[in-house]
Amino acid sequence: MRKVFFRENKLNSRNGQTNAPLFIFQFEVYFQKVRKKLLVSKLEKDIKGREYILCEEKNMREYSCCNLWIKEKLLSFNKYEGAAVEIFNNEVTEYFTFTPQFGRFEGFTDLFNYIEFWLKENEILLTTVNVTVCELSALIFKIDLNNMELCEEKERISGSENFTYVYREEKKTFFDKDNDEDVITKEWGWYEVSDDDQEYEYEDIDPQF
Repeated sequence: MRKVFFRENKLNSRNGQTNAPLFIFQFEVYFQKVRKKLLVSKLEKDIKGREYILCEEKNMREYSCCNLWIKEKLLSFNKYEGAAVEIFNNEVTEYFTFTPQFGRFEGFTDLFNYIEFWLKENEILLTTVNVTVCELSALIFKIDLNNMELCEEKERISGSENFTYVYREEKKTFFDKDNDEDVITKEWGWYEVSDDDQEYEYEDIDPQF
């Protein structure tokens, strides 16, 4: 592969400013486009239809949310991609470990997309539950390469404190330059709640979940 060298441009004779930053920016944009094309060309699919890039020098499959170490038969989720989760209200409590793309979460890379799917499947209104999340800085499983199913959990490390979210409507304010005024809109979504907002008393997530 050819190496690309560049050096800082001399001062522009008219305005005394260097063109180097613009050149560097254009080079980086070009490089990212080339890299993206190369990555797309290397994409493969496993028996479950999940896309990955094979890193032959490391004997590893790189998925969007994790890495599969083929020789060791270990699946290691990227930092904060895995999570210990509790969904609860006065009538229901559900614990699970979120393993994006694998296990019961095939087809899901976003935690809250799965939560909304689960709530709708169980006919539970989004606005009636609290969701407590503990993001994991490390989450590693043994994996069966024949069927690509998760096996024994080997390691987990909590990476943050627990955060609680509720689905609610909140006001958003932005400045409209055309009309020179603030505009207030309302938007539904999952928002973190403070201790003062808690409506339920609950215990911390058990790390085993």
